[in-house]
Amino acid sequence: MSSSDLQVVVQDIPADPVKPAAAAKTGKLAGAAAASKQLLSTPKGKALAGLGLLCVLLPAIVVPAAVASQKNKQGRTQLANSNSRGINSQTGSDVDPNSFVGADGQLTTSNTTLKVPTRTLNKTKDAVAKKTFESETWTPYVKIANGQFDENCRPFYPTGFNAFELTTMAATGRKSDVDAVFKNAASMGMTSARTWAHSISEQFPFQTAPGKYDEQGLQALDYVIDSASRHGIRLILSFIDNWKYYNGVDQYVDWCGPGRTMARFEEKNGGDTDTTVRSVAQNEYETLRHALFFKEEACKALYKDHVDAITGRKNSINGLLYKNDPTILAWNLINEPRCETWMPANSWCPGAMSSWFKEMGDYVRSKDPNHLVSSGSEGFFGQGDANQGKNPQPWAAQTGQNFVDDNRHMDFAVAHAWPDNWEIPNEQQGGFLREWLASHLEAAESIGMPLLFEEFGKKLDSPDDTAAIRQLRDPVFGATYDAVQKAVEENKPLLGSLYWKWAVPGLPKGPYGVDLDDSTMGVIKTHANVMHRLVNAIPPRPGCVLPASPDKKLGAWFASAAPNAAKRGCVNAPEVSLAYYNLYGPDGTPTATAEELELSEVSMAYAKALYSGKVQVYPTRLDCCRAGGLGAYPQGCNV
Repeated sequence: MSSSDLQVVVQDIPADPVKPAAAAKTGKLAGAAAASKQLLSTPKGKALAGLGLLCVLLPAIVVPAAVASQKNKQGRTQLANSNSRGINSQTGSDVDPNSFVGADGQLTTSNTTLKVPTRTLNKTKDAVAKKTFESETWTPYVKIANGQFDENCRPFYPTGFNAFELTTMAATGRKSDVDAVFKNAASMGMTSARTWAHSISEQFPFQTAPGKYDEQGLQALDYVIDSASRHGIRLILSFIDNWKYYNGVDQYVDWCGPGRTMARFEEKNGGDTDTTVRSVAQNEYETLRHALFFKEEACKALYKDHVDAITGRKNSINGLLYKNDPTILAWNLINEPRCETWMPANSWCPGAMSSWFKEMGDYVRSKDPNHLVSSGSEGFFGQGDANQGKNPQPWAAQTGQNFVDDNRHMDFAVAHAWPDNWEIPNEQQGGFLREWLASHLEAAESIGMPLLFEEFGKKLDSPDDTAAIRQLRDPVFGATYDAVQKAVEENKPLLGSLYWKWAVPGLPKGPYGVDLDDSTMGVIKTHANVMHRLVNAIPPRPGCVLPASPDKKLGAWFASAAPNAAKRGCVNAPEVSLAYYNLYGPDGTPTATAEELELSEVSMAYAKALYSGKVQVYPTRLDCCRAGGLGAYPQGCNV
């Protein structure tokens, strides 16, 4: 059967979108929800109170029955565009032409539970005319458009995890475990991960001396990037670490700064810098020395050399230069920088750090114009900032960071949340997370920046205690994800979230690690599924899909049959994109008629169904035919 043989019979849908109905709490996730509600109800613990049901309760999207037949249009109708295709198969499958083929190809009659992101719409019917859209050139890279991540000419909401040990796993011959991490993440609907483009171990250093690189470590990174690509996971990569010595800020300063006058204090097992075990004199010396990284020209030059080496590296597996690899979502300039001002001699730090971010951001873009650039900071507010009081503790304003100034010259802003490390009591963590996220959203909006919640987690003293996982960690994850979903649904500049951290097999789980069999993974999977559906509720922009032609990379692909039909296929209906953006795009007019817009009733009906959360749309046939619940059919396409 050729897709050109497919035709459409679709009934009218009300002009006003159907509002989601509350879902019942069922199954194992009900326990997480109850714990979340308890967290939200305590004083100073009202994390994200009033933001609706926890995302962990949202089930799969379901589809309401059509309400009225097309007046005087009982015959089959093809899309007006000459290259468009139909949507429902009329070739012997068991599809009811009086219902929509919904999310994952399911035909049901219950109310939808998906709330599609809102837009600024024109409510009047005066002077309605079909909008025109300039042709756009498709790019495989994620960009920023209209204050959002943009992939395939539509919004992209990163959902995923941090896992800094992936390169170590690949370097020690455990490549199959790297593959398993990405495979499992992708199967749950995750789209993104964050890891390092620098080493943290003396065993596998990327640089053994300034400008001298070790192929074993770099080839391990090659494998991590290639594996992520094969499994459809985008990566955020950090160029350098603040905390670990090897190939981190302190080793750079030992290479590029003045000679030491005090021997280096070595942390046990190459761990993070720990000021509590060093003497006062050692702390003062190391703090002054560490700050030189952001000031010394020789250190800046060494950092730029590393940027050159990484962005210009040719992957030994797939042959792509890193700067030309769409797998990379963005670069972090540095992981959680510090230039501490508790010592008066470092009073220059905040200005120097902001200048460093601008200089290095510009430099990275000059070497790699394809990828986005971000700071990698926790997002502390500096001294004198209006939001300084929102910091977790007074010391945060003395780290040299200033969220607003540091992010002015980035492509998007980032924030991290570590309420346990920052000594926020359990009963206050919900309230802290709510205020922390709200203050960063407000600050990001003030400088026109979208925000990614790049790290968050919940510490457990007994990480394998199932009761503690359910009662302490699951509610924090659920509340955080609820805030992310709420912000996305309201079109706020919150791009998505990455939790800390995936507990990779064979390495210590640690107090923050999440195993595959932890109940928290169910909370994560449910959120990833919802975000995946939110992405697929919006078609690519018309300029990327029209006029339909063989050389167009993208389309507006829909299921053409029920999920278990004998013939499961996908069809391209690009005119639906034109209808959708005329109705619900910026300054769209949702009351416009098919006649006013000179579009088919079928395209209008499907645009309205998308906006109501009743159907899903995919940018390519490959995406539509993905199996495992990520495309239109659990088992994928067979025609």
